[in-house]
Amino acid sequence: MIKKITLIILGLFLYSCGFTPMLKNFDLSKINVEEIKYSGPNSMTYLLKNYLDINEKKGSQGLIINLSISENTSSVTKNTAGITTEQDLVITINIDIKDKNNINLLNDSISENKRLTVSSNMGTDEEIKKIERDSIIRNLAQKTKFQIQLIANQNK
Repeated sequence: MIKKITLIILGLFLYSCGFTPMLKNFDLSKINVEEIKYSGPNSMTYLLKNYLDINEKKGSQGLIINLSISENTSSVTKNTAGITTEQDLVITINIDIKDKNNINLLNDSISENKRLTVSSNMGTDEEIKKIERDSIIRNLAQKTKFQIQLIANQNK
């Protein structure tokens, strides 16, 4: 009962304070992007490009975005025979955004990691790694979209 009352009071407070979600009207098609350059492994840049889905407007004097994606795996635990049993998969996106006058607006790096169990079946391990890589890139693409929107809103 106390939880319900607390939630109602919290809801009334947030409703009356004028709170609106930042990404409520999130529309990347309205952002003026002149050029996006991707660098990194082809399979990862392909996924990132598809998840971002930002249209370039050549010659528009808009934002110039450089995105560099990289992957790193490192052994975390080993068994008594020295064979890796767990590894960390870390994916990093370096974001560099400049305006039409080549002034640096943002230089940031975002990353996400996932701990993976390593078994004796390499085919299964690679498939799990591929699925996790896809999931991480999807999450990082959303964070990248948010960064781009913040910079674009500040530059209006």
